[in-house]
Amino acid sequence: MHLLKLPVAGLLITLLLGACAQAETPRKPPRLLTNDQGCSITIDNQPINPYQVPSPVERACVGPYQLELPQNYFSTQMGPEHDGSFSLALEYPSLQPFKPGERMNLTVDVSIRTVRLSYMYIGQADVWDVMQRRYTPRPGRIDDPAASLEGRVQGDALHGLVPYYIDMDNVRAYHRARGLPETAPVMKPDYHYDWYVSRDDAGRVDQLVRCTPREITESGVEYRDGKMVKKRVIGFAECQQTFVIEELNTIVDIKYPREGLPQWKQIATRARALLIDNITKERK
Repeated sequence: MHLLKLPVAGLLITLLLGACAQAETPRKPPRLLTNDQGCSITIDNQPINPYQVPSPVERACVGPYQLELPQNYFSTQMGPEHDGSFSLALEYPSLQPFKPGERMNLTVDVSIRTVRLSYMYIGQADVWDVMQRRYTPRPGRIDDPAASLEGRVQGDALHGLVPYYIDMDNVRAYHRARGLPETAPVMKPDYHYDWYVSRDDAGRVDQLVRCTPREITESGVEYRDGKMVKKRVIGFAECQQTFVIEELNTIVDIKYPREGLPQWKQIATRARALLIDNITKERK
C-alpha cells in the first residue's frame, strides 16, 4: 500500500481546516413568532450586542399590539425572550433607560435602582374584573386581614393615595388561631405589604400600590455620587404598582424602590406612554 506523503505544514493546515469545519455551528434562521392575538415578531436567533450605540430597535407584542423600542429599554437589553415575553427596565429616579449594556452582569446597585415594567393583555376577560382580583381575598382567605382592604387600617390620604396599612395584631391573631407558631414568617411585618389605592369616578380601584410596610423604616438604599445604591444592610424596601389601561384591555405591573412612592403618578404616566406611544401596528 502506498501512502500519499504531504509536507508537515500542509498536513497541519489540512487538519486544522477539517477541525474548523466540524466545529462550525450552522446559523439558525430567523423565526416568526405569532401570539394568540395574531401579533407577529421575528426572533433573529443570532447573538445580539447589547452594548451597541445607538441601540437598535426591537419589536415586541402585547396582545394584538406590536410595539417598537430601542433594545436598551428591555430588561435584558437585548429585546424579547425567545418565547416573545419581555419586561422593560428604567432607572430610578430619572425613569430613563439604562445605557446600552449597563444591565449586563447585573450588579446589586443597578438592580436596586431598577423600575421594572410588565404589560399583561387580558384578552376576552373584563380588565376591571382582573384588576379587582388583585385586592380581593381568594376562596379560603376571606377572613385573612391581610387579603382585603376591609381587614386593614385605613389612613389619611398620602401622595394622593388612600393607604390601607397592614394590621399586624389582627394578622398574628388570625394565624395563631390556625396553629401557626410565633416564629412563622407570616408573623413578621416584612412578609406583608401596606396597600395604597386611588379610585376613578366610578369608584373602581384604578391604582393599587403595595409597599414594604411602614413598620420597616430602613429603606435599604442610599445615594452615592447622585446614584441610588444598596446600603450594607439586609433587604430593601420596595413597591409594586398595578393599574389598568382600559382602552388596550391591559394591566400594567411595576416594581420600584419604596422611595418612588411619592412619584407613583409620574411612574404610571411613563409606563402608559411607553406602551401607547410606541405601538406601531395592531392586529385587527
